[in-house]
Amino acid sequence: MHARRVGDQEVIVCAGYWQALDAFIQGNYPVARALLEECLAVVMQEESHRKYLLVRCLELLGEVVSAQGEPVWAAHLWGAAETVRTSTGLAIPPGALIIYEQFTASVCIRLGEEAFQAALAEGRGMTAEQALTAQGPVTMSMPIPASLPSPPPTKPSSSPSGLTAREVEVLRLVAQGMTNEQMAKQLVISPRTVNTHLTSIFGKIGVSTRSAATRYAIDHHLI
Repeated sequence: MHARRVGDQEVIVCAGYWQALDAFIQGNYPVARALLEECLAVVMQEESHRKYLLVRCLELLGEVVSAQGEPVWAAHLWGAAETVRTSTGLAIPPGALIIYEQFTASVCIRLGEEAFQAALAEGRGMTAEQALTAQGPVTMSMPIPASLPSPPPTKPSSSPSGLTAREVEVLRLVAQGMTNEQMAKQLVISPRTVNTHLTSIFGKIGVSTRSAATRYAIDHHLI
């Protein structure tokens, strides 16, 4: 029962993260911030949650608050996320790295190299909980880097478990919390075809539930 509850929570956090990312890309920072804070509240309550979700939420929240004029807090969040990444060996996915580098560079310019590195170092010494509450002084909103890209899906060097490109695409949508009908609309296919893909995916990766499929997608860095 506990494992099922944790799996359900992971699905909720994944869906919240993707909603926050969408709001962020659209420039709706208050919504993105609220969603990420909710996700982090859940992740930090459950030790069994994947660290991957924790760092992705911390980094994206840093980008959001930097855009809202809170560069010191952003650096603290990035520093805390960096510590988790270093301890777990997790790398920033290429698509997310593009945005991350744009915003860290903007904050560095805004604060100055020395102040930025000092704030980043402070963040590295913080837990996720401490970084989340380490809100600093608010300045004017930062100019957003031009042509903010929508991060492309992270593509593995080879499809895990023999999944086809379409099946990987469907699995990513499952991890975002989409229903069969929503996936059908997104991919311009029928719900029946979606169900066929899901049956194939579940068989190849050896799972029987959406929450287990979501955990598989997280573990294999497909989101």
